[in-house]
Amino acid sequence: MMRSVGAMTLAHLAANALLLWLGYYWLGVSETRISTLAWSACVAVFFIGLTACVYGAPLVFFQGKDSAQLLMAWRTALRNLLPLVVAMIAIAAIYGLLARWAVYSARPAFQIASFFTLKLRIPVRPASVARVFNVVLFLVRWGVVPVLVLPMAPAVASRGWTGFRAIGSLARNRLYWIEVPVLLLCTIWLPLKLLAWVPRLNSFGKEMASFILRALVAYLLFGAAWLALAFVTSGGKPRFTQSSTVTSP
Repeated sequence: MMRSVGAMTLAHLAANALLLWLGYYWLGVSETRISTLAWSACVAVFFIGLTACVYGAPLVFFQGKDSAQLLMAWRTALRNLLPLVVAMIAIAAIYGLLARWAVYSARPAFQIASFFTLKLRIPVRPASVARVFNVVLFLVRWGVVPVLVLPMAPAVASRGWTGFRAIGSLARNRLYWIEVPVLLLCTIWLPLKLLAWVPRLNSFGKEMASFILRALVAYLLFGAAWLALAFVTSGGKPRFTQSSTVTSP
């Protein structure tokens, strides 16, 4: 089992490197002609499909009795590629709406602050109301939505369209409400903060070495945290997260 986990880890890290290269290549594709525009669209479609397969395979891998079979996990994710892509688009749409709400919330924050200032005769600053909105948005973005949506991902990856019914299946697990935000912050927020941090160094060579080291650590942290999140979400062995009431694939 440990050998299979190691193989999955190496395969996942290599696939992520391929995704990074493919994304960088797609950004550099010219769209000045119809042929290059069509090629850019083909690369984008391939990128989306490969992303769904790369992140769906670990979700399948940490499930059931066949978790030691690495190739079977990739084949299963590839077989359910279309529902996986639909799930990705749905999740992206949810977070797109949350991003729009983050921009729009400045207006209701001003209106609420004005209302309380008028009614209570106490000055209430819009920035204070906006701060409350941001805290709620942070909890929804990093806690509520992932806890409800993530259990659907391994079910879709392993069972296809019927897996969408697994949404919210782990919401009753109190430990899962802690695991998901912590692992998500380690997967996304912490690597980005590490890349954005620029230490003060006195030479270009040291700055470049610092960037390479920080990028490597951020990349490894991203991959390890995502695999850990896939493990606890998929009910990996030992099954210390998934409820016994959840139907096994």
